[in-house]
Amino acid sequence: MASKTEENREQVSDNQKEEEGQQMQDTAEQILSNLLKNSSDQKEVHFNIGEGILRLNLKTEDIMLWGETLKNISDPGNILLACESSQVELAETKLTWIVGAAIRSTKIEKTSDIVNVLESLDIPKDIAEGVSKHCPGLGAEITWAFYLERHGWLTASPIINTTK
Repeated sequence: MASKTEENREQVSDNQKEEEGQQMQDTAEQILSNLLKNSSDQKEVHFNIGEGILRLNLKTEDIMLWGETLKNISDPGNILLACESSQVELAETKLTWIVGAAIRSTKIEKTSDIVNVLESLDIPKDIAEGVSKHCPGLGAEITWAFYLERHGWLTASPIINTTK
């Protein structure tokens, strides 16, 4: 009888973990959905941070293009980066704009890890810290792509994994 009770307790615990994980994912997806609803006509959201701007690109066609890019990476992480070079260690290159960029993939374990990754790519600390606050699901259930746009703004785009 005791082992049956323990088995039920473990099952309830597993079910709770699954439900909590689902709630967390819904939350990130809901936040993205709300950002999209409140975005400009260009499907962008800008955050003024210190001397710079963090731009969230929520354009459907760009999100889908990043999804296609993700599918073509043999061992994808949960972060894609448009870098100057694919021939050196990640910390030895810089973030750049998409055209002509080497798309690099890396994995972070938790949201705050993005700060060190972006700082190593010459992104100012305050902007890097802003990313951890304004990119829902980062380091968890949503893959994000990062690149610079023509004004030098750090741009982040969520990636819809079309293989799921």
